[in-house]
Amino acid sequence: MVAGLAVLTGCGAETYYSSDLSSGIGGGTGISEVRTTPSEMKVGDIMAVNIESGDLFSLDFEGVDEEAQFILSIGSYDYGGYGSSVQLTSHSEVLPELGGLAKGMMVEYEPEPDIDEVYGVDEIFSSWLRASESTLDGFEEKIADPNETIGAKSLSFKTASLGDRERFRVLSSLTSTRSYVEVEAEARCVGSNVIFFVDKDVSADDLSDDDIEELCGNFDRIAGEQQGLLGASSDVDGDGKLHVLMTAQVNRLGALGGGIITGYFFAGDLYLRSDSNQGSNEREIIYTMVPDPSGKYGVSISKSFAMSNLLPAVLPHEFQHAISYNQHVLVAGGTAEENWLNEGISHFMEDYFGYGVENPSRYAMFLSSPSSYGVVTQGSPNLMERGAAYLFVRYLYEQSADGEAFLGRLLKTGSRGVANLEAAFNGPADMDTFSEMMARWTIALGMTNRGISRDSRYIYRDRVRNSQTGNLEGVCLMCDAQDNRGTMLEGVNLNPYFGYHTVTMDASAMKFYDLSDFPPELQIRGNSSGNFAVMIRTQ
Repeated sequence: MVAGLAVLTGCGAETYYSSDLSSGIGGGTGISEVRTTPSEMKVGDIMAVNIESGDLFSLDFEGVDEEAQFILSIGSYDYGGYGSSVQLTSHSEVLPELGGLAKGMMVEYEPEPDIDEVYGVDEIFSSWLRASESTLDGFEEKIADPNETIGAKSLSFKTASLGDRERFRVLSSLTSTRSYVEVEAEARCVGSNVIFFVDKDVSADDLSDDDIEELCGNFDRIAGEQQGLLGASSDVDGDGKLHVLMTAQVNRLGALGGGIITGYFFAGDLYLRSDSNQGSNEREIIYTMVPDPSGKYGVSISKSFAMSNLLPAVLPHEFQHAISYNQHVLVAGGTAEENWLNEGISHFMEDYFGYGVENPSRYAMFLSSPSSYGVVTQGSPNLMERGAAYLFVRYLYEQSADGEAFLGRLLKTGSRGVANLEAAFNGPADMDTFSEMMARWTIALGMTNRGISRDSRYIYRDRVRNSQTGNLEGVCLMCDAQDNRGTMLEGVNLNPYFGYHTVTMDASAMKFYDLSDFPPELQIRGNSSGNFAVMIRTQ
């Protein structure tokens, strides 16, 4: 390898290794070594190098067992919104010059009909809400003080009692916070941390008392634990509780976009109702859909699927958005978290509390084309990018010396995005920059569940059953997801390598190659800085 290519990880680095995994469960070596040439590599060993602009280096496979097999990944740790390219060739002639590539690369595969549309109404609506929150700076925050009077309005603070009925304003447009309908709802469960209101038009057949008690009881516990983990939510109405409104109007909102919206949080509710903030309910509130087996409100949603997959997950997901807004904006005086990280943490909250059943179907789509969907997005993350962000946050949590403290620091700050990640992370010293995080994560995507290594630095932890919910918690990349959708995970997509090839990828993305038939020499050259290559021996 020529000068200028820095090895991203070193043999002298501190080893974060879990001894309980050293038995080689699932096969493979215990510790993966970092090597500098293919001939030194044994099964489970890795190589990792930076690729700066104009660098050219060769992988010499002389002396390597012809039965050996490798996975090669070319990645980008640039997160500026532009794609990049790297050239691979097994020939020695001079390679042609390359130009820069814009964001929006071709996918690695022919999209299946059911995933060709990468943005659903839920993702579009969520993105619009987060963007709308950036316009709230000029609004007057509601002050949680029972003696406070703002203008002619005296703010009264009263905790709802079981059976109380109230009227709520719920958005009726996917593109305007000024459009709303009023919904009458009854307080059906009052807990220590949450109050559940249910739309009076929702029948007991669709949502029974037992269903409400189950959702409310579980989330009441989670809401307390979530604030202990991430920081406090705001309390602008002074009642000390989060309100949850379960209403068919959320189903109708999804139907406007031809799909399903499971729920939402909008920070406009934390500010006084006014001409420019007409839909505010002046309280902390999460809105959710309701089961709709007959499809009378929109897309048909069976009660069993709503209760197993959708409703228990959307509550901690949206509550993370509420806590994040409070901590970043109202407490720290900063700006709301960047969308990709905001969503990545929210999807991780689903998993953390034992309700991450929907995550595998998201990251399965990312794994099928990881070069097309970067983890850091400039705008709204689509389904694949959400899957990537969840996997990234989950991996960093597992690699942290104290994962819970890491999560708390991500929210209790005015910092955002990559800078926030780098400041909050408390893992290995050789993994404290975004580029190092990307390289290590790429290795984990290629290594996990292949039975080649049990080195906990480079693989995800084994999935476990959550003691509270009984659901599987954690990441599996090659397995039956058991997600009530029939998702089968087949690992990251491995592209065949046929001699000369130009690797194109989105920013903060990567492309994987199967080197089961490797050439005597493989040359690699990049056209810009911010790229890297990692290679794993699999056989």
